[in-house]
Amino acid sequence: MYISSLRIRNFRNFLSSNFEFKKGVNTILGENGSGKTNALFALRLLLDESLPRNITKLRDSDFCRNLGDWKGHWIVISVDFDELSPHEGCQMLKHDAGHMDGSEKGTLTYYFRPCLKIRKALFEANGKAALAQQIIDEISIEDYEPVFSGRANADFLRDDTYRDLVGDFQNFVFPDPDNKDFKAYGVKLSPMHEEVSFTFVKALRDVVSDLKNYRNSPLIALLKGLESEIPDKDSENITTLVSDINNAISELDEIKQVSSGIQNTLHKTVGYTFSPIIDIESSLPSELDKLLQKLSLTVGDNHVDGYSGDLNELSLGGANLIYVALKLLEYERKQEADKAAQFLVIEEPEAHIHTHIQKTLFENHAINKTQVFLSTHSTHISSVAKISEMNILGLNENHVDVFQPSNNLNPTECSRIERYLNATRSTLLFAKGVTLVEGEAELILIPALIKKVLGVSLDELGISLISMDSAFFEHISNLFHPERIRKHCAIITDLDTSIEPLPDDEADDNKYQKSCRNSQKSGLLRKAKLDEHTKDNEFIEVFYANHTFEVDFVGADNSIELNEVLPCIYQKEASIAKSKRLLKKSAVEIYGKEILRLADKVGKGWLSLLTSEKVTSQTYIPNYILDAIAFSCGYKLAPQILYKMCCYRLSNPMPIMEDTDKPIQFFTDNYEDINACIKEFEKQCPDDDLSYLIGLLDR
Repeated sequence: MYISSLRIRNFRNFLSSNFEFKKGVNTILGENGSGKTNALFALRLLLDESLPRNITKLRDSDFCRNLGDWKGHWIVISVDFDELSPHEGCQMLKHDAGHMDGSEKGTLTYYFRPCLKIRKALFEANGKAALAQQIIDEISIEDYEPVFSGRANADFLRDDTYRDLVGDFQNFVFPDPDNKDFKAYGVKLSPMHEEVSFTFVKALRDVVSDLKNYRNSPLIALLKGLESEIPDKDSENITTLVSDINNAISELDEIKQVSSGIQNTLHKTVGYTFSPIIDIESSLPSELDKLLQKLSLTVGDNHVDGYSGDLNELSLGGANLIYVALKLLEYERKQEADKAAQFLVIEEPEAHIHTHIQKTLFENHAINKTQVFLSTHSTHISSVAKISEMNILGLNENHVDVFQPSNNLNPTECSRIERYLNATRSTLLFAKGVTLVEGEAELILIPALIKKVLGVSLDELGISLISMDSAFFEHISNLFHPERIRKHCAIITDLDTSIEPLPDDEADDNKYQKSCRNSQKSGLLRKAKLDEHTKDNEFIEVFYANHTFEVDFVGADNSIELNEVLPCIYQKEASIAKSKRLLKKSAVEIYGKEILRLADKVGKGWLSLLTSEKVTSQTYIPNYILDAIAFSCGYKLAPQILYKMCCYRLSNPMPIMEDTDKPIQFFTDNYEDINACIKEFEKQCPDDDLSYLIGLLDR
């Protein structure tokens, strides 16, 4: 038995989301604040017996903010089970949650909904918009009830189903709560904790405090009930020893003197009549169960023999490892019980734990028979996770989109992508947008261009720039699709159009022209292949350098930056002067040959690194790169980012020439938002500067 899906409606930042799970390890990936904790808590609401009973009574703040007014709406959380086996616990679960269609599937649902009185009042107000609105306005969170049900077959993620079973809040039409449609809503149940085992390892924040806290310590949980396993003879011996220790401590002269001193002070202060009789006695509990709860962990250094000290002496990473070990031991103990299923949920294990341990922790659970749910924003864990077992969270304003990156990809395609996702490249799984480039030259120079020209980093824009190392773009870009990851992926590559004029007849090509012609043919084939690959996919677009990255960079009138690089390449003034003359020429066959010669001389990556050090706010970003970055952002930026870009452009020198719209093209793709930004800082900017910016935007 395993959980095959989790569906969440209106809960926290999940407006309408579906998670799909496999047997074994399932990874939930997402940036900070994307809802990983909320997703795991939704699972816990249904299955975790360690949660307090009153936790199912939610608050108004638990409703998704995208609802607007939460009043009257329902929170619905459902888990679907599959492979309900003949195991006794599974059969009990199947009796309560299994679908009556002969399958091995079942559904458990949690509703947080208005009580029957409110639902009846809304139904009776059908057709009376004013009355229905008044009822809704008067609803408070105290009017809500938590309900568990089994066998529900309605998909509340569908808007039409939600309107039919919860209500149409636009037209004020609500269902009859007395309609006993068991198939849709399911059969009312008690929480199903007895049939399953659920172990939750929370995100590791202040672990030392938790380990020392009686209520939170996983050590205390392990020690509870242990006294029943200790032989009676050992138990009696320990009780006798503790009693003897208590007597020995209490009878010490030093203790008696303190006790006597306190008593005498009381007599002097309030007199004999009103003074209580006091004594100091050792009170170690003699009951074995209470005595075991007094045990605490000590830690040693595996590099120092015989030393053991307090938990406070341990590093955060070491404390985290001990905490995880205790929780996993708790999980193993639960495995010994004959439950229908074992669920192990680990929240962000990467905090304070270095790379090798992260990977080991993940891989060790990948071979376990229990179903594991692990949330993370660790690129190291995501790089070894299978994309077929991933759910990726994408933060979208006030709610979250959930993506399954392997949807409709065959195992071979998944395997190729997984092999390529090392720790660096797997950042694309967390980004708001992705730009794929050919190699290290683009990887080095493009971030510097964006930062120096526009005043923001790619990280601020939420873009992952990934080098494909000349690999095929199709494999990785396959992830971005309406059925998989619904984020924009731009591909930047070269057309390799010949910089040398070519004869009409190939037979007349000289050696250099033949090389140029072959590159041009390859570029056209690449374009045809990529255009076909991206056709009808709104989430992928290809942006081409007409020639190559280096040639198009110089062609964008950036010879000044290259001139400043030349002293790092040549020592002789004559060589520097000659290269400057060639780079300054307007004909691509001249400056193109020279920049490619320089790239071949020092290496493309090194040339890009040297050039990145000379980039300024007056450098021109080639249009195809600006277009690619704008596409990766979804052609929409937060007003705060636009505001920062505008202020940066106004406070730094800008190039003055006819083609001034090159660096501003990025703004014009966000024209409606930029107008709002201009109004925001209109008071702060001099009129002349503001007019200049508006003039640029209006080009």
